[in-house]
Amino acid sequence: MNQNQTKKTFKEKWNDYFARRRYYIALEEQAKQDKIQAKREKEMQKQLEKDQKAQARRDKVTWYKKVKWAIQDFFHKINNSKPVVKVKDALSFVPRKLTRNLTHRKKKALWGVVFVIPLIIGFGYFFLIPFITTVFYSFSHIQTIGLNPVTGDNMGVITENIGFDNYQFVWNQHSTFRQRLLTSFGNTLLEVPLVLIFSLIIAVVLNTQFPGRSFVRAVFFMPVIFNSQAVEVAMKTGAELTAATAETTSTMFQGGFDFSFFLLEAGVPGGVVTFLGNVTSSIYDVITYSGVQILIFLSAIQSVPKHLYEAAKMEGATQYEIFWKITFPMVSPLMLTAGVYTVVDSFLRSDLLSILDYYSVNNFVALTGGLGMVTAHGIHAAMSWLFCLSSIILISLVLIVISRVVFYYDE
Repeated sequence: MNQNQTKKTFKEKWNDYFARRRYYIALEEQAKQDKIQAKREKEMQKQLEKDQKAQARRDKVTWYKKVKWAIQDFFHKINNSKPVVKVKDALSFVPRKLTRNLTHRKKKALWGVVFVIPLIIGFGYFFLIPFITTVFYSFSHIQTIGLNPVTGDNMGVITENIGFDNYQFVWNQHSTFRQRLLTSFGNTLLEVPLVLIFSLIIAVVLNTQFPGRSFVRAVFFMPVIFNSQAVEVAMKTGAELTAATAETTSTMFQGGFDFSFFLLEAGVPGGVVTFLGNVTSSIYDVITYSGVQILIFLSAIQSVPKHLYEAAKMEGATQYEIFWKITFPMVSPLMLTAGVYTVVDSFLRSDLLSILDYYSVNNFVALTGGLGMVTAHGIHAAMSWLFCLSSIILISLVLIVISRVVFYYDE
């Protein structure tokens, strides 16, 4: 009997212990919930006070608003005055007569065509005609007639079809064009993934909350401003000092540590060492020319619906899973835009442009092998087309590769 009573007492104590434990856990959870609720109410109160202050500032009549209202009232009176109304009626008389029997949809389509006509004219005159002209010039011997002795105007050019002589000179006989074209193609092919990966990582970091975020964003976009043509012309006076500083710095680092030699001595294959050497040597260029891509990815990340992140956090997803399952698929469509921009920007910084500028003058070049003479204008056109074709090929490769990982949320 005493033994049964002892067993029962032990069981009751055990149950009482777990009951108290559950009670204390419930109290802790309730305290946490109360603290979270108090914090939310405090934040809501702060936000409400902030909104009230902002609304009070908007409702306050300042001198700026008075001047703005006076200007608006002045232009409103002028716009509704009788002379202006008569002028508008006279100008709109003919369009009203022409579109009197048209439906609203057709009127909208007609006005759309009217607004597109200047763009079509500009595209045809400034792009399409020169584009087609360079095709003929690349297969022609071009000679200028000269200047008009009276007016001093250019009297035109004489063209003669010479087949592929211009292309043969550019590809086979020019000393540096083919090498520089292939080098630019390879550097761009290497630079595109590096710039895209670096830009996406920096955009994710800049999207987080930390002190000085606006300053860091400005720092990453500053190279885009400093690499503009206006700043480059303004800073040409310091080009020699910059070159001397860069040479001294590179010599100092090379003397301190040779990364490629270290990898070769460690038994790393030569191809891998070359790739890693090119990557490390282009780090500065990657950082310098990633400003626009960072802004593209940052705007894409900020446009991702917030409820996707909230649902993922409620399901217990980690930051790693959120990035690969939500952030990366949602920003992938803009990788096409960033990739094409990177290719175009890389080719615009290529050394080939200096060669093209060299052949922009009118002179003659003798072809070896008895093929006659070719002109600088024909060589310039052939180089431009080879440059254009290489850009198109690289852009097509980028679009094909990136389109395989693109995810469209609406679909």
